[in-house]
Amino acid sequence: MIGSILKQLLEQRGMSVSELSRRAGVSSQTLYSLIKRDSMKVDFDVLLKICRALDAPVSAFYRGADSGESLSLAERGLVSRYRRLDEHGRRLTSLVLDAELERISGGEKEPERSKVIPLYYTPAAAGYASPALGEDYEDYEVPVSSKADFAARIQGDSMEPWIADGSVVLVKRGRVEIGDVGLFFVDGDMKCKQYCRDNYGNTYLFSLNRRRADADMTIPASSGITLCCFGRVLLDRRPPLP
Repeated sequence: MIGSILKQLLEQRGMSVSELSRRAGVSSQTLYSLIKRDSMKVDFDVLLKICRALDAPVSAFYRGADSGESLSLAERGLVSRYRRLDEHGRRLTSLVLDAELERISGGEKEPERSKVIPLYYTPAAAGYASPALGEDYEDYEVPVSSKADFAARIQGDSMEPWIADGSVVLVKRGRVEIGDVGLFFVDGDMKCKQYCRDNYGNTYLFSLNRRRADADMTIPASSGITLCCFGRVLLDRRPPLP
């Protein structure tokens, strides 16, 4: 394909192979081989020299090929030089390109906005959450898009592996649905558990760590036990009920 196009370009310009050889700095033998062996592969640098001597774009040799029509001669030259670089050179080139693109786009990206919510950190018994009342808290920064109203630090292993011992959970105030994990105030104790309720009004608070089923709670509808929900723990997905 390249040989046929080269022959056509020489005819259009009334140029001989010898003249092209002199102008391009490419041996006549190489040029004759290209013309004779149409499918012969050519080094890109050689092709660039031929294009400059013929005053023709590189895309002229890639008619109908998706890989070449959109690149200018200068762009193809850059690609050719990039391919010669080692890994260090390519990484350095990428860093320079990223910096220039950032400069053109207007400088540094605007940092994501944040908001401050209270993080309650009063220690509690294993499996319990820190109290969500009182002044025992510190400021905790979250993305402004977060739905959380406050955060709490969980102690104990009863909610693992979903909630690790000592981790901070984000909580949205309001009611919970069956299967949600929430913070519950039960007769003076604060607990982080998975919520369930049956058709008879009985409430079940489950540990996600089933090896800690001993920490589950069942609150019969007729028990008179006070149960208050402080909010839903924000997890990536709802854990399955045991």
